[in-house]
Amino acid sequence: MLKRLALAVALMAGLAQPALAVGSSASDGTVHNLERVAPFTKKVETALAEHGALVAIVARVGRDPKEMPDGITYTHVAFWVYSEMTAEDGRKLNGYVAYNLYQRSGDGDRADLVQDFPIQFFGNVAELKSGVVIPKPELQRELLKQILSPRYKGLFVPDYSVVANPYSWRYQNCTNFVMANIVSAIYGTADRNEIVQYLRRFYEAKPVPVNGLVRALGPIFVDGFHTNDQSGPIKTSTYESIVGFFQQYDLAEAVLEIRED
Repeated sequence: MLKRLALAVALMAGLAQPALAVGSSASDGTVHNLERVAPFTKKVETALAEHGALVAIVARVGRDPKEMPDGITYTHVAFWVYSEMTAEDGRKLNGYVAYNLYQRSGDGDRADLVQDFPIQFFGNVAELKSGVVIPKPELQRELLKQILSPRYKGLFVPDYSVVANPYSWRYQNCTNFVMANIVSAIYGTADRNEIVQYLRRFYEAKPVPVNGLVRALGPIFVDGFHTNDQSGPIKTSTYESIVGFFQQYDLAEAVLEIRED
């Protein structure tokens, strides 16, 4: 396993090194309850390393699950990439970097692509629990190339909706962005129309039970709540629907649920 990680570092060092930009998103980099978050973050990183993960899909619980619609636990999903980073003192460090689409702080109708460290990823959550999908090695390699290529940013839509339709490019949320990049990596295409066709054919989005009043008035009360890209029942991407996709097509080396000790 360690040899695979070392190989990944060498590979990525030749491609690109992540430029960390923290603070321009809904996650401001603040770490609350450091004495709890730090051991949990290390637990997640260790689990990924034990599986030799170069790229993983990691989810967090940003809100109290009791406030979430039925069947939806995780509020944010991102790619974690094993990387070589340069510290402020010039030292080279190896570890995971989270590649996120975040709802913008102060302007919930917009989103940004932000890279942060795992401890910041879990820095302000409702519960220290994480869902993890580790793709099979061949898909990890394709995802690595995808994330470090122009295709990754090319699939970004800055207009944000918490319930964005994954079969439309009008709005986007973090899970839609992750799924678009997964499909792009699998089929080797950056064509948005082709990606939607593959999603419609192979991917089942999650229905979100929202009553008519909330649907009508949501934009007034909730930043980033838009449904004018939907027709019929609201559907969006979730961590649970991503897991379903990986399991249906046997694309996962492992699916994990990691909890605080």
